[in-house]
Amino acid sequence: MTYEENRYWKNVLTIVPICGAAVATVSYLLRLYSRRFTSAGLKLEDWLMGMGLLISYCATAFVVDSAFNGVGLSLSTLPKDERQRIQFASWMIQKFWAPSAAFVKISIVVFLKRILGTVRAYSIVSNVLIAFIICWAVTALLGNTFQCWPVQYYYDKSLDGHCMSGQRQFFQAMGSIALVEDVIILFLPTPIIWGLQITFRQKVAVTLVFSLGGLVCIFSLMRLIEFREFITTDLASSSAKESVWTCLELDVAIICGCLPLMKPLIQGFLGKVKSGVSKGRSHPSSGTKLYAFPSSATHNNDGFQQIDDLLGSQASKGAQIMANESRRSSDLELQGIAVHTRIQQEVDHHTASSTDPLSNHAWPR
Repeated sequence: MTYEENRYWKNVLTIVPICGAAVATVSYLLRLYSRRFTSAGLKLEDWLMGMGLLISYCATAFVVDSAFNGVGLSLSTLPKDERQRIQFASWMIQKFWAPSAAFVKISIVVFLKRILGTVRAYSIVSNVLIAFIICWAVTALLGNTFQCWPVQYYYDKSLDGHCMSGQRQFFQAMGSIALVEDVIILFLPTPIIWGLQITFRQKVAVTLVFSLGGLVCIFSLMRLIEFREFITTDLASSSAKESVWTCLELDVAIICGCLPLMKPLIQGFLGKVKSGVSKGRSHPSSGTKLYAFPSSATHNNDGFQQIDDLLGSQASKGAQIMANESRRSSDLELQGIAVHTRIQQEVDHHTASSTDPLSNHAWPR
């Protein structure tokens, strides 16, 4: 094997996973900074996402390792030591993919439950979904670990052992279930969002934020498609594309899961930009309050409201509007009374002046 023969896949499996992991890491760090930016503190979903990110590093490391051991080439053309290392890397990637994906998915579900969990139906469905994701991850991990016996036979064919029949079908089944989970997580909040008493523009904006998870479904589907050409007896030549999609699926899931939590940071930045523009065009104080964090009494500190908070704010807003209108009406009535009293006083004063005896007295000429 020469460097020229493996240069393409070596570059792809080195650059793409490392760049994806870097962007995912930056997204998670910005998420943590947004928590500090709003004094919200770390929550359960932040810890779960962090665990998913750390485990994804392990999968990325083995993908990069396979890039330097002849991935993309036929297994028969590789030396025995490289052949064993690339098969071991493929075996280890499977061990980290399911746990990392499970932590990321559960993190997103926990976050959505905190926002939408006041709806009883969503709370029940989210709990069932979390339990299902855990069962799926455990099944995938055990299946990937014990698909061959002894387990070392997967990457060391010199041993006396065997692998289960239908390995590729098992990979496809686990990938299909993962895709179904992604689709459920993507569409589950939609009926609740569109049932809220908010404006159409707000509904579209919130839907677009949560629809970012559609990117995860795309990468999960691409990974699933690659298993159609997956050859378990020649992992060196057939696992290259699957490894790329595996890393991108995890990285994009982390990025999409962190983006909604950056809302306070993004709004704060836009508020400062608008404030600076406003200061340059008008009075110095005209743009000082374009952005303010919501009160912790009715909002979460990260800038998101729960369903009952949203409905409660609508009711309080309506009550405030009615109170303002009533106060304006009372002010008008009081003003009318004041005007009427003043006119009455002036008329009374004029009448009193006209009936004064001195005013009717004829002075001699």
